[in-house]
Amino acid sequence: MAWSPQSLPPRLYHHQEVNMDAAWGAFGSDSDDSDDDSTADKNEQAQQPNVLFESISAAVTVAITQHFASLTKTTGVGLGERVVDVTSVMYGDECGEEAGELKTMMTEWVIRRGMKVVAGDDVSSACDAAVLIVGDRKDLQSDSSLNIRRRLVPGGIVWLIIKRQENESDNNSSFDCFPGSIWEEISCVSTSSYYCVHKIQKRACLVNAKSCPWMDKKSIIGKEVALAAEKKCGNFKVAENESYLQFELRAASRVTIVPSVAERMREKISSTDEAYTTILTDTNIKHAIEKLRDHGLVIIKGLLPPEQTIPWGNVVLEDFTSAVEALKNHQSRPVDLLNPDKGQFEPLSYKEMAMREDLRVDLRSGPSMEKLRSQENNLASEAMVGSNVIDVGSQPTIITADTMGTGRSWRYHPSILAILKGLFNPRDDSLYKGNFGRWNFGGNGPDGSPQPFRLGQIGSVVSCPGSGDQAIHADTPHLFEHTDCHPCHYCNVFTPGYKVTNDQTDNPPVQNEFVDGLWTGSSTMGGTALVYDSHRLGVSAMLLAESDDGNENDNASLRRQLLQLLTLRPALDAGDIVIFDNRTLHYGIANTSKGDTTGKDSNAGRRPMLYLNVTQSWFHDPKNWDDRESIFS
Repeated sequence: MAWSPQSLPPRLYHHQEVNMDAAWGAFGSDSDDSDDDSTADKNEQAQQPNVLFESISAAVTVAITQHFASLTKTTGVGLGERVVDVTSVMYGDECGEEAGELKTMMTEWVIRRGMKVVAGDDVSSACDAAVLIVGDRKDLQSDSSLNIRRRLVPGGIVWLIIKRQENESDNNSSFDCFPGSIWEEISCVSTSSYYCVHKIQKRACLVNAKSCPWMDKKSIIGKEVALAAEKKCGNFKVAENESYLQFELRAASRVTIVPSVAERMREKISSTDEAYTTILTDTNIKHAIEKLRDHGLVIIKGLLPPEQTIPWGNVVLEDFTSAVEALKNHQSRPVDLLNPDKGQFEPLSYKEMAMREDLRVDLRSGPSMEKLRSQENNLASEAMVGSNVIDVGSQPTIITADTMGTGRSWRYHPSILAILKGLFNPRDDSLYKGNFGRWNFGGNGPDGSPQPFRLGQIGSVVSCPGSGDQAIHADTPHLFEHTDCHPCHYCNVFTPGYKVTNDQTDNPPVQNEFVDGLWTGSSTMGGTALVYDSHRLGVSAMLLAESDDGNENDNASLRRQLLQLLTLRPALDAGDIVIFDNRTLHYGIANTSKGDTTGKDSNAGRRPMLYLNVTQSWFHDPKNWDDRESIFS
């Protein structure tokens, strides 16, 4: 069976009165606990429901408006582009009529503020925020409520307008359907004797909390660890009495970009296809570059259409299966990749595939991959006429300033290319005009345009069930060691070649934890752990370097705790990406899935993590497999 749901971290809850608008006065005073006054208040409200509903609608709409207005500068998404779902769940004739009136007023107020409203019965439309009107807290478990929680984008807020019941207390016992693994703390915004309003925000990024059990993420962070981390990691401070897991959730969200509904619907992948690819605003692209430079990684939720990434995962697994059979039947040197302890020979690195560890390989080409690669690169070239993009087999492609990209292939995604250009070309507007060496070799001079970089072809790391946690490592060295961090010269783009599913059969090959149809982030398939800020020499030295005198008592315990604190295990689903500086410390997480339990699907439980290697045009990765033996020829 699927795992039993657990709320990790424990549900946080606080009561916070917010005086956002004079309209909040309609909710009455929390300090007024007189039974007579309460009864009179209810009678008065019952006699004037329109006044009450108007006040509630106005107050909540003001709060939503202020929330989105505060995000405009940081996201570049205007108020008129925001999508709000307004749904009511009340039962009984009187309650249903009341809910209908409140929903109508709420909808009118949201539209009046210039936002778009999506109907609650539209089960497919995503929303940036939602207003859920319920007659009882039990209604939070209704299908309509579950539907809203699933469609809300990561980082979105649900405003709960809940009708008060007799002797109801303001505690969190009725909010178990909002587990802390998925949702941030619940805020009671305002209460009256008739209605109460709560708000709760969906986490921007989830983490695979059940991976790496050797880490103690539930314990509280000590003061010594907090002070040492704050000294090296700038203004991101540890909260009082915060656990390692709670810090990880905050840090993961800090390095995450969440596209709005409008960004997710900006471009179709083709004129004949209904699927969309997300196009980030210039502001979000700028923030993605800043996160990469500051922290060594950025996570972008829902950037790519799964219709483009899942086929890549499928062909990767096809070629991996073929490679397993070909090596097992090799005439002179048979190798059993799936049973590394039983074979006579150790596996090698081949032209198409390199070994990482037992049951984990880096597959960069194969017959099925080459076929799809040729098709997609041709489509992309047709869509980018005039960009001088030339793809030659499995070789990297030179991306120039005029290469804008296309939604026809995720490898050339416009937002990814824009982020990479900015990452590889940091510029000071007061200095770039002095770079006169750019006139050399037919250059255009110091015009400040992005200089070329190399974009690798799509490859994949395949982790099979039984593969363990990798040793922590960085993929490339720092080029210089006299300063903390030079601009990036080599980075990776990762995206899953599979979709996380809720398999409720008795013996699933993969166990993904779901609560009410929402993934909590935990999965036996693992993922990639990345160490926050570790692309900086100072942070990596703090975490891993021993003292110069070789003293065994150089506070190794503190270093282990700091490494545990800064290790992020972001949960990625189809369409999500993580871009990270290859100097960032990271490791593959163990795949503890059962694998094929039916004998019908040999690829069950295998995790294809697709990647792009990207480097400055002048940097050449010494890793080259072209002179190795081919598996397929």
